[in-house]
Amino acid sequence: MNPPRDQQRADQIFAEAMDRPPAARLDFIESVCGEDDTLRSEVQELLDHYSSAEDALTQTRTTHRITGRPEIEQVDLRTDSGRTVGTCRLDGKLPDDGLFEQWATRRNSDGPPAILSLARSRLSLDEARRVGVHAESLLRLDHPGLPRVLEAGTVDLGRGPEAFFLVERIEGTPLLEGAASSIADLRNCVEYLVDVCDAVQELHFSGLLHGRITTDRCVVTEDGSVRLIGPGLLAAVATAVPESVAAIELREADGAPERPVLAALALDGRVDVFDLGTMIKTWLADIIGPLADQLRIIAAKATSHDRQDRYRSAGELGDALRCALSPHAHNGDDGMTLTDGLSPITKIALLMTSAVVGFTIGVLLF
Repeated sequence: MNPPRDQQRADQIFAEAMDRPPAARLDFIESVCGEDDTLRSEVQELLDHYSSAEDALTQTRTTHRITGRPEIEQVDLRTDSGRTVGTCRLDGKLPDDGLFEQWATRRNSDGPPAILSLARSRLSLDEARRVGVHAESLLRLDHPGLPRVLEAGTVDLGRGPEAFFLVERIEGTPLLEGAASSIADLRNCVEYLVDVCDAVQELHFSGLLHGRITTDRCVVTEDGSVRLIGPGLLAAVATAVPESVAAIELREADGAPERPVLAALALDGRVDVFDLGTMIKTWLADIIGPLADQLRIIAAKATSHDRQDRYRSAGELGDALRCALSPHAHNGDDGMTLTDGLSPITKIALLMTSAVVGFTIGVLLF
């Protein structure tokens, strides 16, 4: 009779097996499980499920093969297991951002425009496996505000293992870079930012961070929706390979004060919250009024030097912004009061005039 099911022990053996090279995992499982067929079956089931979910991302030294010639504007993308992902027709090389070599592509004649990004980080076998784990997390993301990751893994083009991502290409008009010109302009920007917060929250919910949230990376598309042009590749590679160029870039980028002093693994969603709060501060500038006052309080919390005092995720920040935009927050259906946007001197003059008029009317009625 086989021993009873022991899921905890199976989980432990599975975790230890994953710390070994793929070729050595089965031998390790055999040696640990011995004659316990039930335990072996439990561990093998976990391994099979993992391999299926990862879509072969961790089975070989390089998980994908790209064949063809870029100079004839066509390459074929296949997994090492033989599955054909599709044909990438190259529309041209995009600017190199220092971290990724990027090509504009169309995966098939009817497929969505995409960007083929090759990370400029040479990977060891273990690093390639860790990038695969993070890549699989990005493959699972499904949110209208985020570009879809169509395929991800590692590939060897003769330079050693490199991480690659095939990502939906998003085009549109960037959000306002400078100060808002009016309360209405400010409100419009913040309404877009609420949608950005929802998209970034999808990353935070999965334990990921974006790491590069700026106005030029948040675009309004033709249908009027706002989307991020990237799903957080910088942070994914930086977290997987702490000594990579991506990790250095993540630490040295402008933004939250903890970036330069903490390792990539120690950073979290509050880095993104800081970036979002900085955008609000820029839009506010000298605008005054109840809405602006509330947004200044929110932005101050989002950009606190002590990250323990910030909103813990983009979702929390988005909820605070929704409350500020609510008509009830400003005693008017449009969220504005009579004195919104007026300078302090103009407000005082208006109040004094109102008082004089009120006094005069009172005397006449008496």
